[in-house]
Amino acid sequence: MANLGILTRAQYLSLGEQRRFSGARVAYNLLRVGEQPTPEEIRTFEDICITLRTSNGTFRTTFRNRFKDVDAAAMQWIERSFDPAAPLYVQDRAVSSGLTSYEWAQGLLQNFPHAQFEASDLLAELLELSLDNGETYIVEPNGTPLQYIHAPYVVALYHPESWRNPRLRWVSVQAKKRFDQLPLPADWMKTASGPGYRVGRISCVHPEAQLLARTNPGFRFQVRSVFDRMPGACHVIRTMNILNASYFSQEQLREGVRTVFDSLKPGGMWIVGRTLEEDLSNHVSFFRRLEKNWEVLGHVGKGWELEALALESQQ
Repeated sequence: MANLGILTRAQYLSLGEQRRFSGARVAYNLLRVGEQPTPEEIRTFEDICITLRTSNGTFRTTFRNRFKDVDAAAMQWIERSFDPAAPLYVQDRAVSSGLTSYEWAQGLLQNFPHAQFEASDLLAELLELSLDNGETYIVEPNGTPLQYIHAPYVVALYHPESWRNPRLRWVSVQAKKRFDQLPLPADWMKTASGPGYRVGRISCVHPEAQLLARTNPGFRFQVRSVFDRMPGACHVIRTMNILNASYFSQEQLREGVRTVFDSLKPGGMWIVGRTLEEDLSNHVSFFRRLEKNWEVLGHVGKGWELEALALESQQ
């Protein structure tokens, strides 16, 4: 029955290492953990995140120690550039679940005790719409349904099920039609319940990042776009695995460069690059924001592949 849907944590863990390849047929409400998450809950959260696909087409793929070399190089440059006793405002943008932010922030907050570290992403939670008839829909905060759950089925709604499984595809199509016809009030996403339905919230923030945010006032998770401009607010901004040609046009990428430039204080630092899928190596550029242009400080690996675009965009 696992090919129809995986509805419980025990069912998911019983799949062993194959669980990471179960895709959209794993119920996304299994992302929910307690305030003191167990190792089993954390492991389930991380595994499901690898295949969680949002409506904009991006996967929330990340893993432990992904940016270990980047964090080490960043710490060296930050220690050279800023006074550890002074306030420091750091933003890590497009962080997916925030696992890599959590790993970076631990060392940075220890060395810079007055720092404020903000991890951000466009998606911080999903909504669980439970109907009195036993059906459940997992919905993005913008109202886009991602998944339908009704035992024994767990099916994708936004990204169609494969034609190779006509049974699941039919269930998906019918469930999407019923969702579109639900007599929900316009503000249902802001409510806890209503006639015939209940609304729950499922955090998409890594459990360890959630715990750090609760226990350390220097760390927080914020809903934010990589294109949010905050004039002269930041000392350090990191944008990993987001500003690349597979996601954005050249003009959008230039706008991203301008956004970061405007959001940094003069002398501020930008860390930008990507992880290559074939060998998981990181290739990162470190920039310093000067009065009207960028200065390249150094690299991890071969540097950001679009470094020239940033330099061309100098003001």
